[in-house]
Amino acid sequence: MSQSISPFADLLSYFPKAELPLTIQYSDHHQFSKANDDLPDPLLQQFIFPNLDFEVDEFSEFLPCLQFESVKGIHTLVLWAARLMRYSFYLINFDEQGRFLHLQEIAGFYSEDEQLINKMAHIDVTGHIYILEGTLDDSHLEVNPVHTKKWMLEFLPDGNLRKSEVNLEL
Repeated sequence: MSQSISPFADLLSYFPKAELPLTIQYSDHHQFSKANDDLPDPLLQQFIFPNLDFEVDEFSEFLPCLQFESVKGIHTLVLWAARLMRYSFYLINFDEQGRFLHLQEIAGFYSEDEQLINKMAHIDVTGHIYILEGTLDDSHLEVNPVHTKKWMLEFLPDGNLRKSEVNLEL
């Protein structure tokens, strides 16, 4: 007798487990696209689309990246999303039953107010996530240190994230 897999377990199977520490940055989607299969539309419809902070349209693309252990009983997934002029890595937390808990953009590359912004994330062995966001200079080759911001995300026991700004000395 074959047992059927739950839709949530099926979703998790598309996100390979990763060891900490790790860094996620704009160009990493290339390696994930080579190594990981696309998420089937029914899983996107059930677990991803209802929890996004943006509208999905015909230009939207999604790619499962990885999962890692954060808080006991919480499934932490990283998903790449491409939209018109915005490429982002999102961290999504679910409880053990597959109920959505939290969504946070942690890395990416996008245009905002005529500036190009590059955001990267480093997740240390304790699970703290450090996000560095900078605007590119006029040549679009280097980050302008004057406009650089840094945040830390900390996992709370309920699977939510606390965001705090970190002072950056340049």
